[in-house]
Amino acid sequence: MTMINQTEPMHPANIKAALEIAGTNQTEIASELSVSDTAVNHVITGRSASRRIAEHIAQKIGKSIEDIWPGKYTDQAA
Repeated sequence: MTMINQTEPMHPANIKAALEIAGTNQTEIASELSVSDTAVNHVITGRSASRRIAEHIAQKIGKSIEDIWPGKYTDQAA
């Protein structure tokens, strides 16, 4: 049995799939937050960090940001 490493971030493809299942996508999130689609994509892929975008994504897919990006946002103020 393979154990899943809980310190690994959720794969970007899984985040995008979870958004689709939730009935939304990164373009809609960008519009809701008045940011670029690229900014949302960079958070999803881990190329940049934005707690505001990450929290919105997490809320949309029903997970905590810690579940999606373990340890990435623990030092940032809410």
